[in-house]
Amino acid sequence: MTDSTPSRLSGIVDKTRQLAARGIRLSQLVAARVGATAADAMRRKAKELEIRLDGLHKGLDVKPISDVPFPRIDLAASENPITEIMAAPEFGATKTYFYDNPAAHRSLISSQSQALLYSLVRNLRPEYVFEIGTYKAGTTEAICRALLANNKGIAHAVDPFQGEYIAAVLKYWPPELFRHVRLHMKDSMAFFGDMERQRIHPELVFVDGNHEYEYAAFDIAYGARLLAPGGFIFVDNISQPGPFFAARDFLAATPGWRELGSAATHYNRDKAFDSRRGTVAETDFMILRAPVTYGVGERPFNVARTRWNTGKVAGVRLKLAPPDQRGRLTVQVVLRGFGTAPIETTSEASVQVEAGCTELSVDLTPPIQVDGQFVYYTVEPWLIWHGTQPLQLRAAPEPF
Repeated sequence: MTDSTPSRLSGIVDKTRQLAARGIRLSQLVAARVGATAADAMRRKAKELEIRLDGLHKGLDVKPISDVPFPRIDLAASENPITEIMAAPEFGATKTYFYDNPAAHRSLISSQSQALLYSLVRNLRPEYVFEIGTYKAGTTEAICRALLANNKGIAHAVDPFQGEYIAAVLKYWPPELFRHVRLHMKDSMAFFGDMERQRIHPELVFVDGNHEYEYAAFDIAYGARLLAPGGFIFVDNISQPGPFFAARDFLAATPGWRELGSAATHYNRDKAFDSRRGTVAETDFMILRAPVTYGVGERPFNVARTRWNTGKVAGVRLKLAPPDQRGRLTVQVVLRGFGTAPIETTSEASVQVEAGCTELSVDLTPPIQVDGQFVYYTVEPWLIWHGTQPLQLRAAPEPF
């Protein structure tokens, strides 16, 4: 045996160990893939069974399209449109319609809750509604009936678990109703990211997904991030501590927002679960309304990150509610390019804003730019205001 023999044997042993480790990893991946495939097959079978048990394979009773009475109010002038809607004499007929609707059995909210959503959508006339948590599309139907009556608007229904069932329901809808819904079989994090990239901003968000605090808090916060000024967020199941405290904490942390009710302040401190917590009659809602303007203060403010079509930004245009006194505004822009290797750069500018100013163009000197080949770009304008009162924006900042 030569001196090199032990080293050759050691190399063989190391090679064998590497091959064995790769074999173990491969078997683990195969087992995981087989397990996931089996789990998916079991899930599909369970959904098929649920569809058959509910009789959907035989058809679905869908109420014919007809005029639904509802209260007409001035949302801009109303201090509390929810109270005004529910106190109107026409609302009784709206409730009756949804109480007698077969879809009520496919919803987890009351007929009064559906009537309220319908009435608000009719008055709000939104372009977009987000429904986080769709169950069996009973509430989706109430929203879409209002959109159809408005002759405009799309309801984005989001549910990662009930997609097959919901699709089975939707195929029985009248075509004119079906045109007003888009089904997203994914979780709310993926959904909100898609909507932000597409620059879709709802006027109404219905939060009825996972009721754990962290999930509800995320849905409320991201819904608020994308919501149009003056829009509404309906948080369902506030009898449960997760949605309730998520909504309450959001209100406390977000100036300018207000509750259309008093559940956040008048609640029983000795109960986590409280079926009597809600202050909107015959519902389990907490209803939040966004301010009609964006308030900017000393804490850096940004509406959203947006896709950009070039590697350069020259500045930001702003539409203001005229401030009573002058102040100083700092604009910082973050530009990112995403390709083989991502890159980001920033630039900023500060300007004096005079009292009474309604429009402002803030130039970055020099313009911000990233060089190279990128698949896409994003831009984030951040604003910081130093003044006696928050600076109010009438629209989101517009980069140029």
